[in-house]
Amino acid sequence: NFAFPITTGMSFNRTLWWKTGSQIGREARALMNNGDVYSTFWAPVINLAREPRWGRNIETPGEDPYLTGQYAKEFVQGFENAPEDPFHIQVGGVWARRGCVCARHQTGIVWQSHVVEAHDF
Repeated sequence: NFAFPITTGMSFNRTLWWKTGSQIGREARALMNNGDVYSTFWAPVINLAREPRWGRNIETPGEDPYLTGQYAKEFVQGFENAPEDPFHIQVGGVWARRGCVCARHQTGIVWQSHVVEAHDF
């Protein structure tokens, strides 16, 4: 089990965010190699925790946009990159037998808040 992102976000510790992503990526790769999971991981949740009544605030790193961006950057870099093998992606990309990291909810928010045209894709 891992600490909630809201608590690790409060630490302002980029190394902790990177190591959390790295360990989750390592476990994800092991499960993928074993055939136990698919290769799409919806993490991290990068919504801003602006509404205290929203029941999922613990899944976000906080309400500050800068903090949330830095958290997402470090988490995803740790998730994708393994220091013991710098030439291969641990989990990432969209190719067969690899994972796809998707910053959860951000895609839906952008979709809802903008007029989407054909050139946006």
